[in-house]
Amino acid sequence: MENVAESTIEIPSKGSDFVRKYLTGIFLIIGLIVLSVFWGFSYRSNTLIREQLLKQAQAFFEEVVITREWAAKHGGVYVKIRPDTVVNQYLLKIPGLKVVITDEDGIAYTLKNPALITRELSELATTKDVLRFRITSLTPLNPTNSPDPFEQTALNSFNQGSKEYFTFETNDAQVYFRYMAPLITTKPCLKCHEQQGYKEGDIRGGISVSLPATDVLKQINENRYYIVLIAFAIVVLIFAIIRYISRVFIGDLNRAEQHLREMASRDYLTSLLNRREAFRRIQEERERAKRAETPISFLLFDIDHFKRLNDTYGHDAGDAVLKQLAIKLLEALRDYDIVCRYGGEEFLIVSPDTDLEQAFKLAERLRVTIAETNINAALQDISITVSIGVTQLQAEESIEAVISRADAALYQAKNGGRNRVIALGAP
Repeated sequence: MENVAESTIEIPSKGSDFVRKYLTGIFLIIGLIVLSVFWGFSYRSNTLIREQLLKQAQAFFEEVVITREWAAKHGGVYVKIRPDTVVNQYLLKIPGLKVVITDEDGIAYTLKNPALITRELSELATTKDVLRFRITSLTPLNPTNSPDPFEQTALNSFNQGSKEYFTFETNDAQVYFRYMAPLITTKPCLKCHEQQGYKEGDIRGGISVSLPATDVLKQINENRYYIVLIAFAIVVLIFAIIRYISRVFIGDLNRAEQHLREMASRDYLTSLLNRREAFRRIQEERERAKRAETPISFLLFDIDHFKRLNDTYGHDAGDAVLKQLAIKLLEALRDYDIVCRYGGEEFLIVSPDTDLEQAFKLAERLRVTIAETNINAALQDISITVSIGVTQLQAEESIEAVISRADAALYQAKNGGRNRVIALGAP
């Protein structure tokens, strides 16, 4: 039989709280990662849509510029004068410029310069509800080409070195993507604009393009909504998974903690309290008894001739005797009585609300019960007896002192012939 050893296992406090905090931290990190990824997807998707609008606007701008360059290269375009044809009065003010001509059949034609061509094409595009574009300048020849606030801001930015300018703008409950880039003065342009002081290479205005963007922004918002919804669903799913894992893990941890606590507070062989845990509970019971002014008695007993039992039947039989004796004690005592394996074959019982006389009767009853019980070990029935020392805790007396007196009573019982109970009162 092995000697009892005090456990030195340290039990982690509030392990479940630690796990919850740990898993909560993991959830927050994963949640932030998921939200960041989906925010990145949303931002990238929205950026691509805006870039598509920008490229579309740039393409329209280039088409208009190419059309203007072609018209400027040929000095403008003459068109037949019809009843609704308006002769550009501003061109009539330019010296040497033939604004109206007549062919050999007497049919009259009027000159359409690049600016006028641009405006009329813009008006035609507006009627088709495809896009809007117009040419404008800070110093336009035609007042109808004066810039609006967006164009004014864009033109000022061109003078400060910007290559293009764009933004979203709401007009009549419709959203437009507005884009503008500068017009650079070329040699053909000087025919009409030299008198304004422009030189080749100067910025003399710009062309603004307006693309309908209501549906595009609706698409962006829907895209953002679905991305947020999916991200939220994934985060909820991750939360549910982590919560399930945490519940299972915490359950396992609690069981492991309980097992460790049992290991730390119980004797490994008999499963009774070990000495350290017994002393802790005795101290609690002592404080309670002091407040309630109730008695506490101590019973210290020893198996008679236990060494002879080990030598005769073997240590395995001795261990079996200790285990079954522990079971008998637990069956015979109250739930709130403190029972511990005090040393090798010694046991300590602390009985609250029990005075010395009652404790002596309890000890005698235990002695008789044990003596009359055959314990099965080593394939045979073994009879044992015990010697018991009994005493009562006195006011302000230390636990060590009362146990020492119980040990003295036990010593007298053993010297008196064993298998007997000796009670010692106050010293």
